[in-house]
Amino acid sequence: MTVLTSSTINNFDGSDLLPPDYAIDIENKRINQDKVLNTHGKNLLDLCLSSGLRIVNGRLLGDSLGYYTYMSKNGFSTVDYALVSESLLSSVQYFKTNDFTYLSDHAKIDLFLKCSINENTEFKLDNNKWKSINTYKWTEQSKNLVINALSTDYIREEIISLEILDINKTQDGVDEAVEKLTDILQNISEMACKKFFGSNKKRKRKKDNLGQIM
Repeated sequence: MTVLTSSTINNFDGSDLLPPDYAIDIENKRINQDKVLNTHGKNLLDLCLSSGLRIVNGRLLGDSLGYYTYMSKNGFSTVDYALVSESLLSSVQYFKTNDFTYLSDHAKIDLFLKCSINENTEFKLDNNKWKSINTYKWTEQSKNLVINALSTDYIREEIISLEILDINKTQDGVDEAVEKLTDILQNISEMACKKFFGSNKKRKRKKDNLGQIM
């Protein structure tokens, strides 16, 4: 019978935990001050194993000891994680678990990635497009209206069209699928929710007789 210790779980690259074809990070073993493994932790490890993800906590400069990220009346634990793919792990330059403050029972975590950015590059947004964006508000009648919208031939055909769409595994393919899904959600919202027309103009705030801003 194989016994799994907490140190084996925390470094989760033991041969008794991983499938034979799993790429092991021999040079970057994890250190974790939290030695308790619960159901949520086991599910997280299963996700990493099945998806080829790596836990950054306790591996790199800034958190080399695997500090706690959560405190409560029952003690300290590590529940806030940064996950990256195996290919991205070498691009992680720095990871830090910050000190606890009175603002939260969780410690803030920071992740710094190596990247190449041209400082002279300008990112411009088309303001005309933003002016035409509408917002929708859920009302008491919206639930039944959504059900009715999903029953219409038009919406059903749109959903089927998306389901049978041959999506290319490229940026353009993903963009096309997202655009079709957005159109479906917007059409349903048009039928079921209260519509507000978008505008980039700031509303003027009224003053009462006392001169206070309302």
